[in-house]
Amino acid sequence: MRIGIVFVILVVFACVPVVAHAQTVTIEGGNVFFKADSSKSAVQLTTSGKDEQATLASDGQMAAFVRRMPGKTVETALGPIEATELWRIRVDGTEAKRIVAGRSAAKMDSVLAGFRDPQFSSDGKRIYFLSAAWVTSAAVHVVDVKTGAEHFVCPGNSLEVLRQGHYAGHLLVSQHRYFLAGGSYDWIWLFTPDGREVGPVADSENADVEELLENIRHW
Repeated sequence: MRIGIVFVILVVFACVPVVAHAQTVTIEGGNVFFKADSSKSAVQLTTSGKDEQATLASDGQMAAFVRRMPGKTVETALGPIEATELWRIRVDGTEAKRIVAGRSAAKMDSVLAGFRDPQFSSDGKRIYFLSAAWVTSAAVHVVDVKTGAEHFVCPGNSLEVLRQGHYAGHLLVSQHRYFLAGGSYDWIWLFTPDGREVGPVADSENADVEELLENIRHW
């Protein structure tokens, strides 16, 4: 399917070599399992029975995951949403730590609830994730893996952290926006790691998103 590129003009196309890691993290029965390579058995890292959405840092040394908190909710513009937690753990099972907990706030960009799609930054020092927020949009947040310092990045309904190429470390975010004359649109935008807008990449209503992401990984 044809991808509608809007106006981001890419002037550098050199690709950065990527070291392929055979390591994987998976969820089984609400727990995180790590497999060093396809020839070895998976090792169980957590035992809560409430874990989901595990992801691995690019160096294969640390995993992050969302932990459900059934019965505990946070009020958002969408109503009460489960007050989930974001954890990180080394793949040898050590240094398990909660780094973000759900919380209420007066401003929706400070609310933390219903975490999804956690992803490490390209250098492994931060974790980006989506949190429930407004009626028409979730919010992208980022947390420092070591210190736990967290902050809002930008509104967004989808998130992809680019791992290679000229834009390694940048963010692809789907945003719901409004035309001045009325009406709304949903496009995919490119942002710097600290949340500064670079520009729109595609009309997500017409783009083949999977193909778009695959192409951008090689920019």
